[in-house]
Amino acid sequence: MNKNSLYVDNDRRRPSIVFLSIALVFFMAFIGFFSWHTVTMRDYELNYVRMQGTVVDVARRSSSTSGHGSRTYYYLVISYTYEEQEYTFTDRVGHNYDVRGKIGTSAEIYVNPKNPEQAEKVTSSDYISIICACFFAFFCVTYSAGMNLLLSIKRSTFKKRCFFAWGMQILLGTVFLLLFWLGLPHGGFGEVFLRIKGAVGVTVVCGMVLCVTLLDGIITRKLKKYV
Repeated sequence: MNKNSLYVDNDRRRPSIVFLSIALVFFMAFIGFFSWHTVTMRDYELNYVRMQGTVVDVARRSSSTSGHGSRTYYYLVISYTYEEQEYTFTDRVGHNYDVRGKIGTSAEIYVNPKNPEQAEKVTSSDYISIICACFFAFFCVTYSAGMNLLLSIKRSTFKKRCFFAWGMQILLGTVFLLLFWLGLPHGGFGEVFLRIKGAVGVTVVCGMVLCVTLLDGIITRKLKKYV
């Protein structure tokens, strides 16, 4: 291999290294939030009391955004009774629409038995997993771009792309869907999809990757676009 071809390979390899480096950053962020979510959910499940509360009010809070004025968010105020003592807390997840219609309805909550004033709405405790799904999606996009650029430097085949690009993402998604189960020690695997929104997000991302894999296979086989 002469120096000119070596320089060409290095120039072509540089964009793939950039994309794969960005993918690594997203993946590490995903791992961090995933670990945080799993530990938090497991703590709620093992150490908190799960019970019913009642929505008694809605708190309104306005937040200013640069160049867009202010927006109003609505937070559920939930009342509950623990050991004959009544407590009230405001849910930390806000809604961008009026939720006063939920006043009087029941809400499932976690209560800290060591500190009954500390409570958390069950569905609100899962917000970290949504961030996980977002980072996993960003990882998949940048990893796909980087790996396909890297494979294109040499002779790229559908088998190589299927194994190194698409298959790797689907495998990782499947593994982490199983690991989400660690945060729900008292529930079956089906409860992962019922209670963890991020698990649904990861599944959707993996489904999209699978569709791209099938499309890649069709193009390779029928149109002979890739050699």
